[in-house]
Amino acid sequence: MGDVLISVVMPVYNAQKYLDEAIQSILNQTYKNFEFIIINDGSSDESLNIIQKYKKQDERIVLINRQNKGLVYSLNEGIKISKGKFIARMDADDVSLNNRLELQLKFMIENDLDICGGDFVYMDENGGDISISIVAKTKDEIAIAMTNTIAFAHPSVVIKTEFLLKNNLLYQDKKAEDIDLWARMYNFGAKFGNVNEIVLRYRVVSTSLSHSKDKLKTLKQDAIKTFNSFALQNKNQIIKSIDKALNQKLYNQRQFELIKAILTLRLGIKYIIMAFLRLNFMCFTKGILSYIKFRL
Repeated sequence: MGDVLISVVMPVYNAQKYLDEAIQSILNQTYKNFEFIIINDGSSDESLNIIQKYKKQDERIVLINRQNKGLVYSLNEGIKISKGKFIARMDADDVSLNNRLELQLKFMIENDLDICGGDFVYMDENGGDISISIVAKTKDEIAIAMTNTIAFAHPSVVIKTEFLLKNNLLYQDKKAEDIDLWARMYNFGAKFGNVNEIVLRYRVVSTSLSHSKDKLKTLKQDAIKTFNSFALQNKNQIIKSIDKALNQKLYNQRQFELIKAILTLRLGIKYIIMAFLRLNFMCFTKGILSYIKFRL
């Protein structure tokens, strides 16, 4: 496994406050065979100097330095120059656990996956824990989740490069660019999975696009449009996944996602009654309320 090259792609824009920690978390990985593509997207702070400091110390770092062109352009640029068999995403304000790449690569090879994430911890700006996100694991759970929520934290994913190339897949210029790519990968037959371990510490900062109030409405609208399109295109498969899930014991988060998928697909009173009878009452109720809140 050690001879498999991974390309880690990390766009950077004015990330000086957390950049040292993010870079170190990749350089200190237990899996050593990687190139670390860092795109300095026109930063006006000390980000470039920080990157150059580490580049002098570690030849695995590949630096792209240019004017600002945005996140989607930077991600696609990183993909296009990647030499690795797998592409790992990373953000400049997050922290990868030191065995992340090793865990994900092993899991992907063993299960012949095209994309893989894992559980992650939400942390505040100072690195304090907020909560743990236990993501969907099986093919059926992921299909259900993708009707209303993320299947992966974007900076936690590892993607098989060959799958992107043979299907001519890149990020599109959308606010929810990650959700859009996952949906298109699924539609092209990608094999999805998540390791059953925490692989990332995801920092919630006031400047994050995903948490900026003035941009949240546009992001949510874009995400809902993608979720609805995904659900419609894959309705028959998702119904089969729902049927299986209704006969299984589900973790609370999976129960939330199940009832929201039933509502998204508008499967009617029969499925709602089955969910009511088989799911935890609190999960059933919270799932409906969460669906209404998100969709309004």
